[in-house]
Amino acid sequence: MIWRMDTPGADGAGVGLRPSDWLLLLFDGAARPLDRVRIQKSLFLFAERSKAPTSEKYAFVPYHYGPFSFEIYPDLDRLVAQGLLRLEVETVSTSPRYALTATGAASVEELRAAAPSERLDLLRSLRDWVTERSFRNLLNDLYRLYPLYAVNSIFQRP
Repeated sequence: MIWRMDTPGADGAGVGLRPSDWLLLLFDGAARPLDRVRIQKSLFLFAERSKAPTSEKYAFVPYHYGPFSFEIYPDLDRLVAQGLLRLEVETVSTSPRYALTATGAASVEELRAAAPSERLDLLRSLRDWVTERSFRNLLNDLYRLYPLYAVNSIFQRP
């Protein structure tokens, strides 16, 4: 079991998921492996738009390609080391891609049972929105929606 039941909610009772739990749930039902950019941007939008408590979300800062959390990459590495995700390196892509393993899929089932359905639905819809856009369109859309996260960008905008 990778989620924890020992974290009380704001009212002193209840369950809290960790940001890394939402990271793993991001892969639930994904049509294809996810690259780091789309992982970052999906979880950023989840942090901005969900009603999840702050303790369940990654913190983001403006960085080279918009909103970025320095905590996500170590969590990805840990999930790979635990056998929950697999790393797929493609010669045509400069960004590593990740996908659920069979063990990861079993863990996702447990997490799904503990996660509020409205947050799960939101996470999936944000992931789908992010993955259907090209890199350029994704960043342009995010910079338009969240201009404060474009301040440190090295991305050339039109």
